[in-house]
Amino acid sequence: MENNYKSKMERTGDPDRPDKTGKTRRKAGKGTGKARDTAHDRLNKAIEPCEKALAKNPDDAGAWAGKAAVYLRHRMYKDSLKAIEKALNVEPENPGYLYEKGFVLMQLNRDEEALQAFDRLLEIKPGSDKTWNIRTSILCRHRQHEKALKDSEKTLTANPKLAGAWYAKGSVLADLGRYEEAIHAYDAALRLDQNLARAWEGKAFALYSLDRPVEAIIAYDAALKINPDNAKTWIGKGLVHLKLSKFKRALETCSKAISIKPDSAEAWYCKGIALSGLNKNEEALGALERALRINPDYADAQKARISVSSKLGIGMGEEEEEIEEEKPKGRRSVWTKKEPTSEIMKRNLGINKNWGKERAQREEGAKSIELTREEPKRKAIKKNKGREEEEKK
Repeated sequence: MENNYKSKMERTGDPDRPDKTGKTRRKAGKGTGKARDTAHDRLNKAIEPCEKALAKNPDDAGAWAGKAAVYLRHRMYKDSLKAIEKALNVEPENPGYLYEKGFVLMQLNRDEEALQAFDRLLEIKPGSDKTWNIRTSILCRHRQHEKALKDSEKTLTANPKLAGAWYAKGSVLADLGRYEEAIHAYDAALRLDQNLARAWEGKAFALYSLDRPVEAIIAYDAALKINPDNAKTWIGKGLVHLKLSKFKRALETCSKAISIKPDSAEAWYCKGIALSGLNKNEEALGALERALRINPDYADAQKARISVSSKLGIGMGEEEEEIEEEKPKGRRSVWTKKEPTSEIMKRNLGINKNWGKERAQREEGAKSIELTREEPKRKAIKKNKGREEEEKK
């Protein structure tokens, strides 16, 4: 649904992009408020036919489904869910409505309910390739690989001619690191449907993981021939070129991926590695930093950034030292230098075993000093008194 909306936008063009005369196609307006009003107007215009149909017949399932599709296109997922549930109340076994309900629930991160919708759909239409694909993706995302594998095997036992089920099995096996088995599953899917681009892509990744890069390139090219607008496939092909040290080709493929999906951290990482391989390290650093702005937790990009920074003479340690120099050096607390309070008291106040004896000794010493000082004074007074008596005689 969203892809249809995107292709429509590509046909009509971006209203803010200048035309050949250098003028934009959007009518003049003030600020972002005008843009919001325009988006609101587009929503109302798209909803209007559905509302008119529902006014005539509140049980028009097609009108409810149309309304749900409009809300989905505008990413109003809660409103879309309410509308598609109204459609399902009228036609509870409509596979298209069940698929859309499951997809909307996924956007709302309600995966368990989404799985229930997809399971119900597969009971009605077990040959729905896209349903098997999206259902397997949910199970793998929740690391329920064994459950996904068993389900796909049960399905293939019942009907071995479902290309989507073979693809789903291959995807689970690849996630489990069982690449040889995954390739067999992908090949089975491709024997049933040569135009299943995702099966070619899955096979290419498995071949790459088994260090068979030439075969991987062939498989990626087959996928791109069917669907040339898949950024993930271009990135995969770029990584194979990197493995073969074909940096110019890797740069071309990753740049193509970025033109399709500018917010792909993997594409910017691939471009950064390719530029580094071409000794364009300043540009490489910029690409890797762009990847990390998109995904700050991208471990491979972090390692690559450190490596490229080192080539440019920008040591990460030096950066850390500069940060340390900028920080004010805090004074060490005096309390960290002091002895325990009990020790200080023992030393300064004499709280120990010999405290009484030491105090008596100090007092006795003080008395001796005082007597020593007083003796000359007494002798002098006595001598003076003797002189006075002799003078009187």
